[in-house]
Amino acid sequence: MTQRLKVAWLGGRGYHSSYGGVENAIRELAKESVRIPDIEPWVAGRGKGWWFQRTEQDGVHLLEAPKWLGRLGHALCTLGLLLYTIVRIRPDTLFLFASGPSLLSVIGRLFGAHTVACLRAIDSQRDGWRGLNQKVLELGEYAATHIAHQCTVNSLAMQRYFAARQLDTIYIPNGITPLAEPIPGYLERLGLEPEGYLLYAGRLDPVKRLDVLLQAHRQLPPESRPMLVVAGGKCKSQEYQTKLEQMASDDVLFLGHVGQRELSTLMASCSLFVLPSVLEGMSNSLLTAMGAGRPVLCADVPENADVVASDPRVLFEADNVADLLAQLQAHLDQAERRVEVAKTIKSLSANYSWRQSAAAFCQLAREGRGG
Repeated sequence: MTQRLKVAWLGGRGYHSSYGGVENAIRELAKESVRIPDIEPWVAGRGKGWWFQRTEQDGVHLLEAPKWLGRLGHALCTLGLLLYTIVRIRPDTLFLFASGPSLLSVIGRLFGAHTVACLRAIDSQRDGWRGLNQKVLELGEYAATHIAHQCTVNSLAMQRYFAARQLDTIYIPNGITPLAEPIPGYLERLGLEPEGYLLYAGRLDPVKRLDVLLQAHRQLPPESRPMLVVAGGKCKSQEYQTKLEQMASDDVLFLGHVGQRELSTLMASCSLFVLPSVLEGMSNSLLTAMGAGRPVLCADVPENADVVASDPRVLFEADNVADLLAQLQAHLDQAERRVEVAKTIKSLSANYSWRQSAAAFCQLAREGRGG
């Protein structure tokens, strides 16, 4: 029997973390790769012990960094995990997720591991990064496309971006995570009614443009304005956090970070899921809403437009408050429109499967071995 290939997923905060799209993608891909007979999946992330610890869950091998290493910041923690993984786990293939961790591709290659950089967005273009931080991300994207053995992207728009620069990438889309079991009574405790609220789910990051949504929501007629539920952790910028809170109307409910079951409960009953973000790879939350059969409305950046097949009922001009307001009003005034959009979007969701994506990643690992 052929020896199983050890594949290690690095770049996220850990298997149990729901911090963002990187963590969710790594978890789902690793879980699906357990089904593949010749693959032994490992996921590295932060831990709570005094030294590196190895555990296992759902058939996935977990490597957890010591708590003190996590306190040194994500970059140093990822570096420490990479070095430990290379020396002690000895993986055949390293999957380095996101622009920053991709900078470590040079270390993976130096130690003889087949190294695959996995870009989830052009992170160097985020509004919040300037100066040295931006340069580091640019170097990470350079390493991903010039040093790693292979580079994957999760959107066709990113693939076109790099192709225009004569750089080859491999397109592997995200999959859709089914909703978790809803929590009985959760909506009632929040004072919400099914189909009676809008939902935003994502980090409170300037590139996510929650401020644009808040401005449009505030301009809806007060007598018919639905509640806007904001499910997302606190922003790293206190100034931006304060700005969001000041521009919100009385009909905005900030929940902070919520767990998977809470978010699933909210997603299953929202009247409209809104994604105003202007920087995406392929949005996990958008795909989840599509898979759940919810009507969606998103900024018309290419990454989103590709996913929703450029349906004009689903898109609004990015950063255009007036256009978003008009689309919100149209959806709220026409229940049949929301039903039709939800049906169309649900059919498109069949194109996205974590199982198929995991199979594509594992095939890259086989190619690295020459199989």
